Amino acid sequence: MATRDELLAQALRLSPDDRARLAHELLDSLDGDVEAPDAEAAWGEEISRRAQEVLDGTVELVEWDEVRKQMNEELERMRR
Repeated sequence: MATRDELLAQALRLSPDDRARLAHELLDSLDGDVEAPDAEAAWGEEISRRAQEVLDGTVELVEWDEVRKQMNEELERMRR
């Protein structure tokens, strides 16, 4: 069986579209079955609440480049 690093190396050789599809399928595989019957409605309410916070200016938005930098730094700390 291939290791995670081997699989990652193979995946990175895929086209951008194929990598996106693979990433989507992997993320979908983590969702599993919805346990609560009202989970979809609760997520809809949460999304609406967060969108309203953005519109109201009550939350601080962070540029993607900064988020990516912070994520990479955190991943690097976790690898140590």
